[in-house]
Amino acid sequence: MTKQEYIQYKKTNQIKIMYEYYKEKFDPKKHNPFLTEDEFYTYIQISRLNLHETIIKVANYYDSYYNVVTILDEKGNIITSF
Repeated sequence: MTKQEYIQYKKTNQIKIMYEYYKEKFDPKKHNPFLTEDEFYTYIQISRLNLHETIIKVANYYDSYYNVVTILDEKGNIITSF
């Protein structure tokens, strides 16, 4: 995932960021099987993860990795990221 893709996903499809993180961190020696995107979304919905919290943690990781700054409005909606 490029920085531009990350910024676009952050604005429009935040759960996609989680799948990109999963693909990046997947280790076939430790994890099996590798889930398709649809399988991943199904699993994530039935898991006990707090999705909102997890998305924030993953987004913070990529914000730091790509050095992205995000400006939010008073309701917490993204105005812009760069």
